[in-house]
Amino acid sequence: MPAAADGKARKYRVMTIDGHLYPVHLAVSSHWKIHFFRADMADRPEHRAEDAAFLENMPGVLGPRVMAALDQIQATLGLDYGGIDFGLSDTGDLLLFEANATMVVNAPDPDERWATVARLSTGSSPPCGGC
Repeated sequence: MPAAADGKARKYRVMTIDGHLYPVHLAVSSHWKIHFFRADMADRPEHRAEDAAFLENMPGVLGPRVMAALDQIQATLGLDYGGIDFGLSDTGDLLLFEANATMVVNAPDPDERWATVARLSTGSSPPCGGC
């Protein structure tokens, strides 16, 4: 996975539910194999701010080309429920890691650091359908 200018790897997760795209998380890590709650997130407020920006404005963070690629993946999957894990290449293209119907949205521990993630896992974050 290409690293960004800061040398960190990033993994995005989006859920597709009933034809809508929901941003789940952006994990930032020094290691290429990224899992959100084991990534460099808890003690790095700048990483949590980057995640919050993604959750608040997925189309603005990803741009129209990546949003179109996500729409295509969603259409190809043809699932009522599924998840898409991906990164971005050095040129801004979507790098698909996996897409399937078995991904879950894990609720975070009750901690203010995870407020943006908690909002999604409780269903209070709007879908990004029509982005």
